Amino acid sequence: MASSRIPLYRVKGTHYECAHTIGELTRESIRHRIADDLPYLTPLFAFVQTEYGQKLHRDFLETTRSLYPWYWDELRGLADGSAIPFEQLLVLNFLNETRTAYRLLEEKKQLENETGEKGCTTVLINRKDTNTLSLLHNEDHSTALYMTGYLVEADIQSSKYDDGKRESPKEKFIAYCYAGGIPGNAFGVNKHGFACTLNGLYPNFVAHGRLPRQIINRALLSVKNEEELDKLIHASPAAYGFCINGGFIHQCNYLLNYEIGPNLNIDNENYISKCRIINNEDNLEKKDDDEYSTAFNYLIHYNHYERLDKVINQQKALQSSHSRWKRGQELGEIFNSKDAICLLGDYENEAFPIFRSSNQSDVKSRTLCTIHINFLTKELILYQHNPKENNEPSLTYNLADLFV
Repeated sequence: MASSRIPLYRVKGTHYECAHTIGELTRESIRHRIADDLPYLTPLFAFVQTEYGQKLHRDFLETTRSLYPWYWDELRGLADGSAIPFEQLLVLNFLNETRTAYRLLEEKKQLENETGEKGCTTVLINRKDTNTLSLLHNEDHSTALYMTGYLVEADIQSSKYDDGKRESPKEKFIAYCYAGGIPGNAFGVNKHGFACTLNGLYPNFVAHGRLPRQIINRALLSVKNEEELDKLIHASPAAYGFCINGGFIHQCNYLLNYEIGPNLNIDNENYISKCRIINNEDNLEKKDDDEYSTAFNYLIHYNHYERLDKVINQQKALQSSHSRWKRGQELGEIFNSKDAICLLGDYENEAFPIFRSSNQSDVKSRTLCTIHINFLTKELILYQHNPKENNEPSLTYNLADLFV
């Protein structure tokens, strides 16, 4: 059973219907999130009322309606069901793009809060020597989301669009959601066995007229295989940066990590760096036309570009991400999930801990939960507390239930 702090909602219907139901169920949670984060959100709400802010969001929506009209329906359904002003919900869903555009417009070096301080930490393990194939992840964000996040198990039917010329994908997945946001930008697993977690990345620019990361991240919950995943990433022009960590449970040879960001030199193109996490005993042949790197046994990712850092101009205020990376280096090699949990539960650096709690100096950011997706046992294990100190899970979800 999910804990009372992180409820599990089950919804079924069209994209609009499912989102409308979630809006009704989480209406008070969205209001609480906005109220608790009001000092931070107020200038962004004001910014999107300006001519520049309106155009920024209008262009995002036009691209979304053109490429993924079914996720436009989810935004509408969430707004209608929750009775929250649509403009405010767009800020919550397009948060990274909105705050960066606002900061650049104000010509500030950084916002009051360091950009990236709410970012997540992910560990991918693929080892034969310890028989471990797992994805572990700290979901970190604003303290306002600590009591308002939730899990959703959605069974979404296909619908016709563009006078029957297009159909939305039939989807079934479990995902963690922020109050006021559509699914996708935290972690999730779909019926095709694709499991992923997301990390925010922070270019020092926003690509106007492209897709906000929330929309691309939402589309990830429909992919069937690696070829489709690669195609989606290349065909979806990103307005901002993010990192995908994941793999296909039915294909257990390797895990995947992608760093993605907008390429401003070519219209609607992305910079993409793909990495496969293989184990030392693999004889995985790399084809000449494959553009990917490899990591052996494990990979840890934070909130800064590590492979695209030479081509994407990152924001300078990423001290939390670099501090967590440094601490990860100190903790050494990851052999199994226990090692990963020791890293994810670490708070040695009081200023920039890997696991963030209410007892630390940064009261604006929290670790909302920690998850372990075990590809071998086909389980999603969720901890609402620090698993290094208390390894009793709040939820153990049998992923095989999604695959039927």
